Amino acid sequence: MTTLTDPTNATRATPNIPIDKATLHLGSSTFINAPSQEVWAALTDTSTWPSWNTFVPRVTVRSQPTPDPSPSTSAPDPAPASTSTPTTQSTSTNLSPILQKGTKFTFHVRMDTTSTKPQPSTDVHLLISEFRAPNAETGEVGRIVWCFDPEAPGSYSPSLLMAERVHEITAVEGGTEVRNWEAQVGWLVYVVRWMYKAKLQANFEMWVADLKGFVEGRQ
Repeated sequence: MTTLTDPTNATRATPNIPIDKATLHLGSSTFINAPSQEVWAALTDTSTWPSWNTFVPRVTVRSQPTPDPSPSTSAPDPAPASTSTPTTQSTSTNLSPILQKGTKFTFHVRMDTTSTKPQPSTDVHLLISEFRAPNAETGEVGRIVWCFDPEAPGSYSPSLLMAERVHEITAVEGGTEVRNWEAQVGWLVYVVRWMYKAKLQANFEMWVADLKGFVEGRQ
């Protein structure tokens, strides 16, 4: 069995939140006995999430920067932003479920994953700020970063609550290393940390365990 160093990714910062500035830091990791392209495909295709993601079983894509991103697991990172404003689709049931750089989407979070009773979902509005698919041949690490969407209705001011989450998918001998961590800052995070830290950490660990079970089960 592969042993991962720093499985909670406690020493890893997010792009805009240094580790020593994070009020709350969460993380989890796992090894998946499958090619990195298959892991990436499951993670970035939100239509698969009801089949494996206990924590976030439903996602609404609110807008996409391109109409129909290729579902190919080796799709290149979208072109860097230019001085012109990219065309963005409005919210529609016909939007592609495939995440890409610039996707705006809403998590319908199931906070109490241990309960079998119906419960209202917690809606979290997010956007993809970084996106790079893994490449096993070149050793390129897959990386996807999402953060709170400050323009979404009902979003908190960054001074109250700002969060960034990073997923890294790395091809290693025999399979794929998956790392997942989040940093939060802001006044409200003290409340989040006090009330939900243990539950959120458990749900982060469940996230990678669910992903592992789903991908390996398809082998």
